[in-house]
Amino acid sequence: MKKFPIIRIVFSVFLYLIIVVVALMLGMMLIFGFRLYCVQTGSMEPTYPVGAMIVVEEVEATELKVGDVITFTIGDGTIVTHRIVDVDTKTQQLTTKGDNNNVADSSQISFNNVIGRVKFGIPVIGYAVLLLNTNFGRIMAGVMIVAVIGINLIVRMYEKDKEDDEEEEESEKS
Repeated sequence: MKKFPIIRIVFSVFLYLIIVVVALMLGMMLIFGFRLYCVQTGSMEPTYPVGAMIVVEEVEATELKVGDVITFTIGDGTIVTHRIVDVDTKTQQLTTKGDNNNVADSSQISFNNVIGRVKFGIPVIGYAVLLLNTNFGRIMAGVMIVAVIGINLIVRMYEKDKEDDEEEEESEKS
């Protein structure tokens, strides 16, 4: 029976975990039309802490109600995620507030500025998404992938040499 060194198992699990996470993220985006964002401020804590990745689904603004957490753009193009505290269907405006803020946002949000409703968030994962959006993060990810593959190849070569040595010893005994 072939023995697997612990290092090979760890690296294999790590590699498969990365593949599964990336596949899930891409699948959610492509199949279900979700968008992924990273929480960068503490205004929605503790619901969505800084560094959380949030999954946002596209919805018609007319479907939104008080209590929904939405992602929207404000005047300068900044993307914000806050909870709806009031809906004015006549003017098609929403009033929002961060869960960690004491008062509602000073300006109302037009239905046209709504990106979508937050489905759920995953703590800490957003840091990785933010990092991968930088050149340094992409380079680091590439180096990690090459390192994992390289170590896996070295372990395989070591195992092959060990098997060859064992076969040679057995043939000498015969």
